[in-house]
Order: sequence, then structure tokens, then C-alpha cells
Amino acid sequence: FSLCDRNKMFFSHFIKASPLLLLLLTISLHFPRSSPSSSEPEGITLDVSQAHKLLHDGYTFLDVRTVEEFEKGHVDSEKVFNVPYWFYTPQGQENNPNFLNHVSSLCNQTDPLLVGCKSGVRSLYATKDLVSSGFKTVRNMDGGYIAWIEKRLPVKVEQKELKYYEL
Repeated sequence: FSLCDRNKMFFSHFIKASPLLLLLLTISLHFPRSSPSSSEPEGITLDVSQAHKLLHDGYTFLDVRTVEEFEKGHVDSEKVFNVPYWFYTPQGQENNPNFLNHVSSLCNQTDPLLVGCKSGVRSLYATKDLVSSGFKTVRNMDGGYIAWIEKRLPVKVEQKELKYYEL
């Protein structure tokens, strides 16, 4: 038998003997080999209890939800800014092209920032963008405003001024 014939015999025996193992091997080759932690710097995402402590320690809260979401209620803290990370348009959601410039106009790259959104997804993207652009101390609030409310942490609702024609 040649080496090629031996390999054919081995693989045909392997396929007949273990179809489940072959299926699992084939499926595993289609998944990425990186772990979730490899895409996210260590310690960048914190739960809401840790986030609440950071706000008491002087962090600025950066809410990246839409203005409409923010006005319905947001984290209550001494320093809070609302800079939407994306907008909802008739075409779907679109990134805010001025996001980094707007944040840079409000904060220095050395300011400690805590980034939050509704559930923690937008804020994670925003956090990564901020770190990539040179911001030094940026943390993402896991679970977002939903988790904040569930823990019954302090919230603030913006009071909208009514125009005479809205009364």
C-alpha cells in the first residue's frame, strides 16, 4: 500500500467508525478560535454596582443613547453628558459621524469616563472607539440603563419645557 492508500483507508475507517466525531470536528472548524475576553481589554466592562461606585469617585457618565431615550430617564450623577453613538433613521440605525469629536469637545482624553446605554451593547462599541482614539480611562457599564433601574439606583428624568401650543 502507498501512503496515499493508507490515508484513504484510515479516513474511510474514521468516517465509518465515528460520524458524530467527524461532524463535531467539521462544525468546530467553522467557529472563531478567539475567546470573548480577547476582544475586550481586561476590566473595561463593569456591573452597575461597580459603575455606581465609580460615579461617586468622580467619573463622568457618558450616556450614548439617543436624545429621546436620555430625556425619558438617565443615570443621576454630578457629571452626565448625552452624546448619541448612533441615530435611528428611516434607513435604520446609523453611526453618529461626530461622536468622537463631540465627546472630545466635552471631555479631555485623561478624564475618567463611564459609558452607558440601554443594555450595554452600544456603550461597549463606544467604549472601544474611545479607547482606540486615545481616551485613557474608559469603562463600559454592563447591562446599561435597564440594569441600573433593576438595581434601583438613582435616576433623573429631564423636564421638557412645554410651548404654549403644546398645552
